[in-house]
Amino acid sequence: MTNFLIALRSERFRGIGVRILMDAGLVLGGALVLAAASVLIGRDGGLAYDTRAYWLAARHVLDGTTLYSQASVSDLGAFKYPPLFAQLFVPAAPLPELLVAWVWRASGILCLRYMVGSWKAAVVACLFIPVLTELSLGNVTLQIGAVLVFALRDRRGAYLVPWAAALKFGPALIVPYLWFRMPESRRPLVVGTALLAAASLVSYLIVPGAWSDYVSTFGWENNSLMSGSGVIAIVPSWGGMDFVLRFAIAGVVALYAVYSRKAWLAYAAAVITCPILAVSRFAPLVAWWRLRRDSTAEPAPPDAAPNATPDAAPNATPA
Repeated sequence: MTNFLIALRSERFRGIGVRILMDAGLVLGGALVLAAASVLIGRDGGLAYDTRAYWLAARHVLDGTTLYSQASVSDLGAFKYPPLFAQLFVPAAPLPELLVAWVWRASGILCLRYMVGSWKAAVVACLFIPVLTELSLGNVTLQIGAVLVFALRDRRGAYLVPWAAALKFGPALIVPYLWFRMPESRRPLVVGTALLAAASLVSYLIVPGAWSDYVSTFGWENNSLMSGSGVIAIVPSWGGMDFVLRFAIAGVVALYAVYSRKAWLAYAAAVITCPILAVSRFAPLVAWWRLRRDSTAEPAPPDAAPNATPDAAPNATPA
């Protein structure tokens, strides 16, 4: 019995168990992807709910028509981001909407692969239903998740954090962790913020009316009803208060992450905090495993020789 328990705890046995689970996940995840793709294509060819808002906004920029109009949480085609991002999406405006939807969906797939670390893990991650939901909707959730993972793994990712924060606000919660626990990210954060401010100024000079309309959206969105498919709210009848409360709670979590040096916790607080929280917004949490693995890994000292033993003679010749 003792030998059996020892075998269960052995690294080899755990490795076999992980491989079995991975293979099972690949089969089930692959089947789920194929089923979701067939439903998506069979319905309308694969149009994306949120990507349509970005495409329409880019067309409105070209046409000179209004970017913003009062809409409910779940209204199709409603654009809720600063005018700058509609202008940046303009190259996609002349293209067919279906093509834009699939190109944007492909970018989400690439971001998913980056977040989890491999194509196999990406297929297994599709067992987490919010992932397939986000790929279907074509939001910016997976792209923002990839930006935050990049920022935690490489200081160059910090250049993009201010831009992600301008989209969903929540990514700003990762700034304290980057600033205090990754000091090498401070300069990229400052430069990224300056570039965003400069681009926003140019955007304002081109379409000042659009920016005025954008600011006015905060007034009616503050009193919006937080209802819709999969929407989660603390204060369903008051959208502004709901977001403030969720942002405050996530802010406390983000500060604790700085204190406890838990990058994955700071990531979670930043990536799921957004003006409208829905179940699909939990999709980027599939990167948790990779971030936690990175945080627990202890790299060997740079001057340590592999397979060296403390009592090995300097000039010893291997048998």
